[in-house]
Order: sequence, then C-alpha cells, then structure tokens
Amino acid sequence: MKNILNRQLVFLPILYVITKLFWGLIPFDNFPEMSKDVLNDLIGPVFLMFAIIFIFIHLLWKVPVFDKLSQFLFGTKPNIQGTWRGQLKYEWDKKESENTVFLVVRQLNGYSLDIWLLTNERTSSSEFADIIPYKSRQRIIYTYSNEESPDNKDKNSSHEGFCQIDIDRLSNTLQGLYYTTRKTFGTLRFDRRCTKIIMNFEGARKHFGI
Repeated sequence: MKNILNRQLVFLPILYVITKLFWGLIPFDNFPEMSKDVLNDLIGPVFLMFAIIFIFIHLLWKVPVFDKLSQFLFGTKPNIQGTWRGQLKYEWDKKESENTVFLVVRQLNGYSLDIWLLTNERTSSSEFADIIPYKSRQRIIYTYSNEESPDNKDKNSSHEGFCQIDIDRLSNTLQGLYYTTRKTFGTLRFDRRCTKIIMNFEGARKHFGI
C-alpha cells in the first residue's frame, strides 16, 4: 500500500498537468474572465483527472492492455472474474475423497471481490475476500460461512472456514488450501474458467460438460 501511495504522489501531479493541457484546448471565449480562469485552472482539469481514475478503476482494470498499469498505479486487483471448474480433495472419517467443485468470483470494480464455492450439496459464500501479493504471485484469501446441509447434517454441519488460493497467471490456474472450524482441511485446484457468472452447481456442471 505504501508503494502505491508513493507512485500516486508522483503520478497524480503529472496526470493533473496533462489533463490541464488538454482542457486548455477547449475554447472558453464566451465565459467571463474569472469563471474562465477557475474552469481552466481547477474545476475542468480536476474533473477530467478524476474521470480518468474512475474509468481505470471501473473499466480499464480488467482490459488486458491496461490491467498491469492499473494494478501498478491504483492497486486494483487482477481480473479473475467468472466461474472456475476444479477439484476439492479432503479427508473425512479417515477416508480421502475428491469432488468436482466450482469457484464463482464476482468483481464489480477493480477493488471489490465476492466469492462462492459451489458443491453438489451446498454453496458457501465469502464474508471477507481480498487478493494480496505473495512472493512472485498473487494470493486470494477469504473467509466464508457454510450453512448446515439439510440432506447430510452429520457430515456437513454449519461451520466457518478460511481459504488461501494462489493465482498462477502462466498456467491460468488457481490452487491452494482451505481450513474449517471443524478442524478439517483440504486442497483446491481450478484449471478452467469461463467469464460467465453461474450461481448454481448444476448449471456450472452443464456449462463445462461434466
């Protein structure tokens, strides 16, 4: 965060000068002298500057040509929005199991992040979620709550959990671990993504042809 603030201290004055130059090209001959000076020196350039920042945070952050620049200057998150197909491996009652699961990621802008994990029994939703730098990669961390499964209360009681999932941009995969308040843990790996937000397990399964 400190590095991003330092970059903005350099970038924002430069952006202001650039927007002021562009704003100065607009003719204001019919305006009174005082209002012309205010528009030229303050209101117009500042408005244009914040419009550019708004466009980056809400639109350009997910465009491949601008995403790295947006992350560098404004600390926006990498674009991982969509539905990811993957496998969950875990141990329960001294037996190892593996299930197909789907990770649904929604990003309304360059800072927001909401996550759902869809299984064949129920859906868990994030309470807190973020993407942070971790070594040479980006890491998703999120906490979630899971309601009791009505069909299998003994195995799937209500609980809370924590996930940490690393983003591998080269292979376009996600993989990591999860832990729960029931003192269980497992691994997650997602290897395919579609950009569509699919909020139910059967719909996601059909979309991926499973």
